[in-house]
Amino acid sequence: MGPSGKRPAGNADRLSDLPDGLIHYIMSFLTVREAVQTCMLSRRWEDLWCSMPFISIDEQDFRPSAIGLGSEYLDDDYEDEFEDDIDYARFEDFVTNLLMFHSAPTLDSFRFHAVCHAVSHREIKFINSWLCRCIKRRPKVVEIHSTGDCKLPRFGSSSSRLSRLHLTGITLDRTFARQLPCSSYPVLEDLELKRCKLDDDAEIASCTLKNLTIEDCTTSNPSALTIKAPSLTYLQLFITAFGQNWHAVTVDEMSFLVKATIRLKPSTAILPCKLLYSLIYVRDLELSGLLTLDNLHIGSGTFPVFHNLRSLLLDKCDLSDNCDILGSFLNNAPCLEKLTLQLCELPEGSNKSKGGGNMEKTSLEYQDMASFQCPSLKWTEIKYRDDDDVQKLFNLILGVWRNLQKTGIVIKKASRGYSML
Repeated sequence: MGPSGKRPAGNADRLSDLPDGLIHYIMSFLTVREAVQTCMLSRRWEDLWCSMPFISIDEQDFRPSAIGLGSEYLDDDYEDEFEDDIDYARFEDFVTNLLMFHSAPTLDSFRFHAVCHAVSHREIKFINSWLCRCIKRRPKVVEIHSTGDCKLPRFGSSSSRLSRLHLTGITLDRTFARQLPCSSYPVLEDLELKRCKLDDDAEIASCTLKNLTIEDCTTSNPSALTIKAPSLTYLQLFITAFGQNWHAVTVDEMSFLVKATIRLKPSTAILPCKLLYSLIYVRDLELSGLLTLDNLHIGSGTFPVFHNLRSLLLDKCDLSDNCDILGSFLNNAPCLEKLTLQLCELPEGSNKSKGGGNMEKTSLEYQDMASFQCPSLKWTEIKYRDDDDVQKLFNLILGVWRNLQKTGIVIKKASRGYSML
């Protein structure tokens, strides 16, 4: 600094002259450790990290490689093992001090990521206390990823600004479902639950939710999952092992639904989802898993009409019922424009052509199957894995697609590493 108090032109610190809000935005692209380390840049930066309106804590930042210990400090025999270890003492001290000195009254976002493979009761206690302290800052966005026995703290009035809540590996008690209605979460629009432990008879009820993802969640006892979200535009529902999941899934009508993805993994037993009538307004529908079509159809009575459906994707679904359920979809989707079949199980008759069987006879068998009536269908894409499936698909097309002469049909071989599950 010169006598006049101005910096010499050659030493201008234009970055420090930026307003706090813009510097905080720059800090948002750094890890939390890097953001704290900016206090060493100059006196102007000394306390800026204390008021940044976000907190992003990731235990991966405390691996030896992340704290500056390169491979030259490690023995070859123990390098891989050491690289995988987290310095929990350093991690615990850092987070405790971070939250002690951080002074922002509210948070735009709070993110916490901890993959705890073998955590002690003491460590779980610390983590739960950190979550409580950050949630009290009324964040707009909360993302918590943990594999330990961490519980979601009660938000109370702290949920008044919350618009996005993404949870992975978190235990949710009954109070979570009770807090979801609009009075407790008045602006919540995006809810994502992955591998979480939900209480018995869980109910997801919100009139503000627009995006909902429930993936591989479990419950202590087989119970029912109920979804009541009339404003939903996007639904992603993945259901896995029967016995650790729900014995039934019911969803109320969703008039604004644009896209839905329903997936049952192969190990899942027959599970009455009763979802068909809840999906009648959807525009883009993706169904995956051998048992998905059967589960959707159980208890649904007559097949509903999907007036808004434009795109239908079936991945690894069972079509061995002579495509009856697929035909029901096509015959009841008057506006459907695109159909995609990926690695689906074909009707039993398709196996007869394998090994040089009578192809003409096989084609006649397919022509005995019911044909589809889908006047708006413009494009059909079929993906297969084995070369033997080409003839099966060709015979299938000669039969069930004979009334879809205006439809463009493309058959592609799926890549070797392809998997939707």
